[in-house]
Amino acid sequence: MILAGALVREDNVQLLVDMLDGDELATKLEQALEYKSDMVSLTAADRGRIVTVLTDPPWGLIELRGQLVKQLGKLKEREHSARRFLHDERRRGSLGS
Repeated sequence: MILAGALVREDNVQLLVDMLDGDELATKLEQALEYKSDMVSLTAADRGRIVTVLTDPPWGLIELRGQLVKQLGKLKEREHSARRFLHDERRRGSLGS
């Protein structure tokens, strides 16, 4: 199964499900396993939850955690750039009061 661009074996997805302890994301991944889904879309919140759970990831989930950390870092950078742009535009008066 592909999660966040990383290929994760079914047994490792099940391990992740167990680590998520029955939350909504665990249910989503369990359903994906049940229906033999090739790929699961993850929200930013899902990605953050997985990173939190995988503080010391088992070997089969190391790549997934690395991908998620990179993706969350890029998301933070984009959000910071957007806030800075809006702040600069307000200072210039381009966006009105």
